Amino acid sequence: MDKKQKAEDDANRCARRLDLANRLVSSLGAEKERWSQAILRIGNEIEVVTGDVLLSAAFVSYVGPFNKKFRDIILVDKFQDFFKKNAIPCSPDSNPIKILTTEAEIAQWNNDKLPTDRVSIENGAILSNSERYSLMIDPQLQGIVWIKNKEAKNDLRVTRLDNKNMVKTLSNAVEAGQPVLIENLENSIDAVIQPVYSRAIIKKGKSRFIKMGDSDLALHKDFNLYLHTKLSNPHYPPEIQAECTLINFTVTEAGLEDQILNLVVKKERPDLAKQKEEIIQQQNSFKITLRDLEKDLLKRLAEQTGDILEDIELIENLEKSKALTTEI
Repeated sequence: MDKKQKAEDDANRCARRLDLANRLVSSLGAEKERWSQAILRIGNEIEVVTGDVLLSAAFVSYVGPFNKKFRDIILVDKFQDFFKKNAIPCSPDSNPIKILTTEAEIAQWNNDKLPTDRVSIENGAILSNSERYSLMIDPQLQGIVWIKNKEAKNDLRVTRLDNKNMVKTLSNAVEAGQPVLIENLENSIDAVIQPVYSRAIIKKGKSRFIKMGDSDLALHKDFNLYLHTKLSNPHYPPEIQAECTLINFTVTEAGLEDQILNLVVKKERPDLAKQKEEIIQQQNSFKITLRDLEKDLLKRLAEQTGDILEDIELIENLEKSKALTTEI
């Protein structure tokens, strides 16, 4: 009876492993084509990554204050022309947005109410990748809406220069690692916050401090500062432009056309407008979920040490990824 039971257990275990092996092969086979294309694409990109990253760094550093017309002149007529003349390896259709962000990240920004036009996506990429704190030129208040939605989960603190508790709010946030939004700036910025926006950091051992008034504030790694003005053509002194990343969120003509069209459709055909909104939200959530699944799968496959058929969660995630890819 013991031998019979052992034989039955072995048979059941083998049948289960065979089923898992078939599921694993089927799931990996479905992903093979997509991952093979990704390997080829990444192999080609490695050849020109130096120039693409240099172009993206220049894009973040210099084009923020300008409108679309001047951004195109700087990017195409100046930067890319310079790269060609100096034989710097670079993609023929080099696009800084592809280097600076991903489809899933853009989808999340759109969910947080960032407009979908090209300039707005560029602004999001510049703000997210800049080492300096951002100063948004935002007369139509599109950038500030996005920041409030984007940072809501991080306990965003919103204040103004004329708020009597502004310094206290900023000081607490620096040490607690909360993002701060100082809105409605005029042409001058109070000197008391200059050490913060200029990142005048003092290093003591492994700790970093910012001197604000008479206090040395321990700088938390998660702290972030957003400056905002409603002025359409502000005149800041050169040192502010050097110490902050100016980003022009002024609505473009194409962006305005899209928004007016959306308003008309919402009024005339609210059913279509609702359906479009739901489809966009669904597609954005698909992109984000697919990215998270792919990262988890590749991490598990890379770290797998024992028998891969014992990792049922990995196989189930592969099947989920396959189903989701087909659905998308």
